[in-house]
Amino acid sequence: MRRKRNYNYSPYSRRRRIRWDNVLKVVIPVVVVLVLVITFNFSRIRLAMKGYSWSQQSAVLKLTSDKVKIVIDDDYLDHIDSWLKHSKDVKYYADFEQYQSLHKKMKAADVVDTLSPMLDDQIPALKKNGYTEKQIWTILKTADSDDLDYILEKGYSYNTMKNYMAVSGFKFKDMDKYEEAYKSSKNYNYAVLSTSYPFIGDSTKEATRHTITDPARYTTLVKKGLYLPSSYKPSDLVTPDKKYITKKCDHPKLRKDAYKAFLAMRKAGEKEGYYIMINSGYRSYDEQSEIYKEYKQKWGELYAIQHVALPGASEHQTGLGIDMSSESVDEGKRLVFGDTSEYKWACKNAHKYGFVLRFADGTSNITGITQEPWHFRYVGKKAAKIMYENNWTLEEYCLYTGDLPALKS
Repeated sequence: MRRKRNYNYSPYSRRRRIRWDNVLKVVIPVVVVLVLVITFNFSRIRLAMKGYSWSQQSAVLKLTSDKVKIVIDDDYLDHIDSWLKHSKDVKYYADFEQYQSLHKKMKAADVVDTLSPMLDDQIPALKKNGYTEKQIWTILKTADSDDLDYILEKGYSYNTMKNYMAVSGFKFKDMDKYEEAYKSSKNYNYAVLSTSYPFIGDSTKEATRHTITDPARYTTLVKKGLYLPSSYKPSDLVTPDKKYITKKCDHPKLRKDAYKAFLAMRKAGEKEGYYIMINSGYRSYDEQSEIYKEYKQKWGELYAIQHVALPGASEHQTGLGIDMSSESVDEGKRLVFGDTSEYKWACKNAHKYGFVLRFADGTSNITGITQEPWHFRYVGKKAAKIMYENNWTLEEYCLYTGDLPALKS
């Protein structure tokens, strides 16, 4: 009997056998080539992965292998082309990059010329003296090579300097003076500012000229030495209601918040029977110039300096200064505001509304202006409260709190 054949038509019944020997003949050469390519271009590949362009990679790869490794191990450097061009000290490239981030206006060549000597000598010396990397970079925001020499020569620690450094106007080479000033004031702000700007708190000192670049601040200190730009005019001036303006007033405008504060003060006074008024407000630079010239021609320069602010140094140009009066003076019942009950009330209560008596009796040695019982200045409630409680002039407030306007010499 014939045996029956078993036919299987499944598509999987006849698989072609893979000839691994043939596969290996193709794969092995490819792998070898890839390994060789990666081996000989490994540095280029790593540079490419960091973001460097082909030309930048080529420039870096011209360096010796140890220097190439430094570049590869560092973070990506935006200005690698500049550092390659101006310096062979590859180990400093990351430092150059960081220094330029602090001094964006410096040219690459200047960065290299400035920082290289510091990195060679002064910075290692600072580290030996206990300075951390973070502290050194904080110092390098403002310090030059001479400053570092001074610090090293005097042996000042970072902790000794840091509180002074936080004050606007700080200079490393004045540390000895700051330390001396601190002994009497016990205030870091005062120590730095009274040294850097001695004329602020002492009217007998020669005033160096500075232009205020942020004049709109309520606490902006304006005086001889600290000048408003001649073009400055507040953008929020308002004209007060006529019933609050004296008959002789020809400059009634005030800044909006100063006027609102005056109204609140006026209404509070009315409840107690006191009626204050506005006798003068905003005056432009040119108008102040005319007033100063008039005083100078009539009574001489010395008298004019003591009684009238120089053009640009007048608080009236801020729109925050008010020459106050009262209804009793306006109606002719009293001669001057300083002899009225309204004046006494204002001296005790003005700070509640953000005003301070600007040129009080006995303060001319600081302010440079003789007593003006009529002149009040809006500084805001917070500053006014501090000044009133400490019996400070605006100068003293700025010196002790460090609230000095931004200045351009």
